[in-house]
Amino acid sequence: MSVHHVSPALLCQLNPHSSDSTFKKSCETVLQQTKLPETCILSKIFAYDNPEQPYIDDHEHVYIWYLAIGSMINPISLHLRDITPLISYPAVCPNHRLVFRDRSGMADIDFSPGDEFDGVVHLVPIEQMDCLDQVEHMYTKIIVPIIDYQQRSHLVYVYKMNPNGHEERPVGIPSERYLDIIVKGCEYFGVRSSYINHLKNKQIVIPRKSPNTYQTIDDIPDNVYFTSADLAKHDGKDPTIPLWISVNGKVLEYTGLPPADHSDYENQKRFYDFVLSYFGGREVVYAISRAWYEPMFKLPLNDDDICDDHRALAEDMCVSWGLNCGGDTSASYWKPIGRICQISKTE
Repeated sequence: MSVHHVSPALLCQLNPHSSDSTFKKSCETVLQQTKLPETCILSKIFAYDNPEQPYIDDHEHVYIWYLAIGSMINPISLHLRDITPLISYPAVCPNHRLVFRDRSGMADIDFSPGDEFDGVVHLVPIEQMDCLDQVEHMYTKIIVPIIDYQQRSHLVYVYKMNPNGHEERPVGIPSERYLDIIVKGCEYFGVRSSYINHLKNKQIVIPRKSPNTYQTIDDIPDNVYFTSADLAKHDGKDPTIPLWISVNGKVLEYTGLPPADHSDYENQKRFYDFVLSYFGGREVVYAISRAWYEPMFKLPLNDDDICDDHRALAEDMCVSWGLNCGGDTSASYWKPIGRICQISKTE
């Protein structure tokens, strides 16, 4: 088994209380926007349930039994992916274990006889599950058994991370943000305390950065400003017009990928395709703050609802993930060309 190594000096345990108040506020916001199905409707759907099948087909709609093991345990993450389960409940997955993989430390499931771990089972309309499949493109759904806390068994789908070639991706270490999302979701949906305490006390994490260590996009030309209308014209749809994005009010122009044989080519190609599909000609901070949910901040309702620290974190995330706007590689990927007028907001 390969392991992605991180210096022990950079590791810590989760601080589970630092985001309690903001998570509570975010849950209140989501609950106000969520409409759950009536009991009579659920009863009609459950009449077609078969524990030996990971779905329900009531001849009008299809619903998927889905075991969440990572961020989709969390109700805010579900909301941000437009996932509205009909019901959710905690359960145990026998003969399997939770493992975190790759440099990003994302959750995965391994077959492991004699082991078990807890997750949250959601019943999700198939249309929403199809959309989630597109987001979880690094995973493939497999079928596993679960046992709920009343000792009832059921087959469910769970996402299994795709291998890198013929080998499993290396074991990694989750970020404190990611584990916080999982733990908060476990607490919200009533996962047993022994499992939650194991995550809190036994699982090491890569700690959150201090705001004074956030990476920023530098070398912005002085006295060069653009309007939002200028930005919108550069959405990447017209190949004769350069692709622009704005990150925390800093306008970047796409200047091309590195050579195909460059070690960073595949990563940058994926990042470019992602940006082109979702962020071309736009300010990305609001979308990033929702796509990469951080429980330390309350769920933003709109662009004006994001504090400066949250904006700075979103910029750091962009730089860390693939913008590479500084150093020797800046000309290969994204070039800072100016700023958007009056983008800065204060809390």
